[in-house]
Amino acid sequence: MKIASIIAEYNPFHRGHAYQIKKIKNEYSDYIVVIMSGNFVQRGEPAIINKFERAKIAVDNGASLVLELPLFYATSNAEIFARGGISILDSMDIINRLYFGSEDDASILKNLSEKIYKNLDDEKIKKFLAEGNSYIKSRELAMDFLSDEEKEILKKPNNILGLEYIKNLEKLNSKIEANSMARKNVNHKDDFAHEGFASASHIRKLAYKGQEVSNFIPDYELIPENKLENYFEIFKYKMISEKINFSHYFDYEVGLENRILENLDAKNFEELIENVHSKRHSRSRIKRLILEILLDIKKDVIKKSFEVAYTRVLACDERGIEILKKSKNKNKIYSFKSFYDKSTGITKEILDKEILASDLYNIKSGKIKTDFTRVVYKKL
Repeated sequence: MKIASIIAEYNPFHRGHAYQIKKIKNEYSDYIVVIMSGNFVQRGEPAIINKFERAKIAVDNGASLVLELPLFYATSNAEIFARGGISILDSMDIINRLYFGSEDDASILKNLSEKIYKNLDDEKIKKFLAEGNSYIKSRELAMDFLSDEEKEILKKPNNILGLEYIKNLEKLNSKIEANSMARKNVNHKDDFAHEGFASASHIRKLAYKGQEVSNFIPDYELIPENKLENYFEIFKYKMISEKINFSHYFDYEVGLENRILENLDAKNFEELIENVHSKRHSRSRIKRLILEILLDIKKDVIKKSFEVAYTRVLACDERGIEILKKSKNKNKIYSFKSFYDKSTGITKEILDKEILASDLYNIKSGKIKTDFTRVVYKKL
């Protein structure tokens, strides 16, 4: 049995994702494991529809097994996002290949990853940070050992994650082989559609405006469930009522809390983020910090969480059940309640945070404890 894997957000699942799954099936294997972000995603926002529905859509469109990427990883920067997904796949000890979308071939990214590992100087990064640059910009400036062509490769959004996947596979000395796939017709942030394909960001933008998106997604109805603006008043209340130790959060830098507090009179998150962001602090980083504060996601717990990799099933078909049976991971969550009841320590802390995130996600709808009430979707 050859098993392929994908790390994704599916926010939302679109024709490009369906194309990737079909291509993997045609070229390699019918057995495909997807590690998918839960109810909140890496750009610091709630997913457009909930994790259970997105997992069902993925299986209905060819995925064999959808496992949840835990909240701590799904809402972090590219490095932690990739490390979390890779650690889960590697712990299963049965995955043969990882597929990811990128602008350049995996062999090019692997050579670049090795060059960066050998030459990157952390002291140079600190120097450029001290000059007021963002971390991404400081890292870029510190890579003066790269050619202009290599630097351009690093600027491409899918390549950034691809490099992190490769780096973490190498760190773990994993047997999983990295394979890149070119995107179909449109790129990551393209604000247009082409021949029935559109980026997830473009689809979200249209869907939030109530515009038609059916041409860009497989056969399901996309009705937005949530958006970041739903939490603006809650966030303002936390900022003015709690003594928050901002240093506990990964995306915090000294002084950023003052910029946020000075702009709490903004009429919504969009205005707040626009006023707070700078060349040092990207919009995505500010949104991740907002989410870290809302859910109290502390960096020390994120670091500890890597010690307890688990595989939580959201949806599967018959092939997915086969894969799950063969997985060497000791912590397999098929029934959330039974696993939760016997959990202790850091594992319990992680699961409690997942429950809180789901409740926050569903606060408008009034649904609570969906992690206990929603069962695994099985396509048999």
